Amino acid sequence: MNLIIENLTKRYGNKTVLNNINLAFEGGDVIGLLGKNGAGKTTFLNCLIDLVEPDTGKFFYNDALLEGERMNFKQDLGVLSDVVPPIPEFTGYEYLEFLSHLHQLKKDDFKKRTNEMIAFFFDEPDVLIKKISDYSTGMEKKIALCGAVLHRPSVLLLDEPFAGLDPIAVKQLIAFIEIYRKNDRIILIASHDLAYVQKIANRILVLDESAIKFDGKIEDFTSNGTKVIDDALFNLLVPQSKTAAFDWI
Repeated sequence: MNLIIENLTKRYGNKTVLNNINLAFEGGDVIGLLGKNGAGKTTFLNCLIDLVEPDTGKFFYNDALLEGERMNFKQDLGVLSDVVPPIPEFTGYEYLEFLSHLHQLKKDDFKKRTNEMIAFFFDEPDVLIKKISDYSTGMEKKIALCGAVLHRPSVLLLDEPFAGLDPIAVKQLIAFIEIYRKNDRIILIASHDLAYVQKIANRILVLDESAIKFDGKIEDFTSNGTKVIDDALFNLLVPQSKTAAFDWI
């Protein structure tokens, strides 16, 4: 399987957020999408999932050009995003059931997947009957993740998946991603939590100043593990002149 992006450009007024981005993702890729605040990571994801219309660009999924509503692609897409949070008026069960109807899951598949994920991610036995508006930030993030993978998508996009999670929940999420990764799936993770990205990504993508500054294996990015991932990112993006001592202090 593959997902190909050609000549993706997005501008907001006079500001170019993405400039002629060309990328190709293959099955088995777990990509860490890194960059400073405002680098365009969320805009990139929103263009990909059709929430934002790019100025130019083409998308190909399994060598087929995505046009119009892109329904075949969207049915095979799972998204965890703060832009589209879980519906707060629903209970956890109602939200997952709603998604199961959208994806036309069989009732037995829905029950099995829901029960296993809730048992894995939650300690609270009544989580499914509580309204999402009453959830903590971490609980909302976890129910959103359950919804993103309920239909077993081949392309999974996770925008800041570790934000708001306690250390135990983070370890659970990393373990789940390790289980979920397959040779016929693509997982793209946009995150500032670099230590967690380093644990699971096999490929690093750095976006800065509307362009791709690095795209390659994590081993190359960290010089075969001799650099910590946050040091490697800092050295790539921050000019040495900005690390000068503050003599006045």
